[in-house]
Parts: sequence; C-alpha cells; structure tokens
Amino acid sequence: FNFLILYQLKNIMPILEMKVPSPGESISEVEIATWLVSDGDYVEKDQAIAEVDSDKATLELPAEAAGVITLKVEEGDVVAVGDVCCLIDTDAKPPKGTKKIALAKRKKPLHQQRKKKRLLQKQKRNLHQLMF
Repeated sequence: FNFLILYQLKNIMPILEMKVPSPGESISEVEIATWLVSDGDYVEKDQAIAEVDSDKATLELPAEAAGVITLKVEEGDVVAVGDVCCLIDTDAKPPKGTKKIALAKRKKPLHQQRKKKRLLQKQKRNLHQLMF
C-alpha cells in the first residue's frame, strides 16, 4: 500500500478505535471490570462505557465519540495500556426515541449495582487468597 492511500482510507472510515488509557505512572495494564454498555448499543460522547481496575484505582472509561459500540474485550480481561478495547461507528445515528436523559437515568442505578457486585467479587478473591 502507498502511505497516502492508507492515510486517505483511514480518514474516511467512520470507525473510532478506543484504546485503554493510562490510569497513572508505572501502570502498564488494567482489568476491564465492568462494561456499562452492551455490544451494539448507541453511546453518547463522554458517556461512561466501562469501569477499569488497576492496582491503585477503579476508573470509568468515557466514550470518545457518539455512535454504535463494538466491544473487543470481555469483562475480566486484563488489557495492556494502549490496546484497543472497543470500536465506535461514528456514522451511526441514534435510534429513534433515544433520549439522553433516559440514558443518564438508566445508567446510574445499573452502575451502582455493578459497582457493588464488583466490590463483593474483589472481597471474595482477597478472602480466597488469604485462605490458600
């Protein structure tokens, strides 16, 4: 391929590759603790789409653009910083009847439930490690 052709193809493709950001110094990988969206969902820019765990903190991963999301890794997967974790089709239009307010209201209770579930799983892992 000619680099010019490759550059032009990349610029007309409406797919955004979201990469795992670095949560801090000396952290090279994170665990995808929880996906807050499902494969094929329409997401808004800056909407929290996942929670990632590192050795030091749990962080929310916001969508970098609006569009239809395709998940590339599973919950529980350990992913290197800089790896692609999902794709967003930025040409996709929101489904009819989708309202930003409805998305925000729906996300919060589900987010709290998943956070509690994740905390319980982490406590069980720690207890299991202490026992063995």
